[in-house]
Amino acid sequence: MTHQPRSDSQVNEERRIVRKWCPVSAAEEVAEATFWLEFVAPEIAARAAPGQFVMIGFGTGGWGTPFLPRPNSVAAVTGDRIGLLIRVYGGGSRRLAGLRRGDEALILGPLGNHFQIGTAERVLCLAGGVGLAPFLLLPGWLERETPGTVVRLLYGERRGAAVFNPDKIRAISGIAAEVWTEDGSLGRQGLVTEGASLEDMDLVLACGPTPMLKAVRKLALDAGIRCQVAVEEHMACGLGTCIGCAIGTTDPETGAEGYDLVCRDGPVFAAERLRW
Repeated sequence: MTHQPRSDSQVNEERRIVRKWCPVSAAEEVAEATFWLEFVAPEIAARAAPGQFVMIGFGTGGWGTPFLPRPNSVAAVTGDRIGLLIRVYGGGSRRLAGLRRGDEALILGPLGNHFQIGTAERVLCLAGGVGLAPFLLLPGWLERETPGTVVRLLYGERRGAAVFNPDKIRAISGIAAEVWTEDGSLGRQGLVTEGASLEDMDLVLACGPTPMLKAVRKLALDAGIRCQVAVEEHMACGLGTCIGCAIGTTDPETGAEGYDLVCRDGPVFAAERLRW
């Protein structure tokens, strides 16, 4: 399948997307090279759902050298503020991580689709690294949308120093995370997928590095349990204009193969749609 790029104004109108400078209301380092930032963004906070993301950058009028905005999952909504979990990988994320209270960033969102819970009563969430972000937002959102849904959250990192403070996870999400580290320095030792007991689960959700998502997808499909994954991809616009985040997909009904755009058709995909 092919995609015809639409103008930013068309997409904004369809999704009621907001693009504005937003001030930082809180900033702190919460783990090794990992930062928690909160922005005053009332229009985005009013509509964001778990799995959706924002593009954050500095435009051409920001301080320093302009760079392309970065996608970040909405990790929390508190009143008129949104929370973002940012890990430093390079110059762009380092610049974002250096923001302090009172600074501003140019934010576009909310973008993309979100997790669809449907009638599921027991949901297993698997988070790898900063793939934790949408699952910080999910429990409170479910409490409003589908009261009574039980959520189990497994969260994995390579080492304990990278683990987002479990007390803060509980404070933001309202639930405790089961922590797994590959080196065993915090929580249980092993890959987070090793704790993925699917017994009695109605739905599996995952967000994190692609190898982890592929492993979760296989576990769920083999067990015949509905699964959705939030895909991480590099993107420049977040609107489907640049067509830089194409991913191979398959129509489960017809078997037809094609490509979807992670920013516009995702980032959340039903596991059986992904051509992995």
